[in-house]
Amino acid sequence: MDVINLTEYCLFTCSTTSSALKAEKVLKSAGADFVIVPTLREISSSCGLSVKLPCEKREKYLDILNAERVKVEGVYYVHKVGHENQVTLIES
Repeated sequence: MDVINLTEYCLFTCSTTSSALKAEKVLKSAGADFVIVPTLREISSSCGLSVKLPCEKREKYLDILNAERVKVEGVYYVHKVGHENQVTLIES
């Protein structure tokens, strides 16, 4: 799956860069479809990195991260319309 070019997707934000990098390591080990991206300007977060993933895999990937004690600060649904992002907080 070409996650980087998705126009509808979910984002996991982390409170620290080390948490984002741990999430990347854990999800890579699980063979997950995701990409690490800069946190969107529309999202207020203390860390500059987020995990971009297909929304249909959101629950599965959250379960994997929770099992490995990786803290996810927020989960967002993003729909890109033209050059703008419509962002909705799903859970925090």
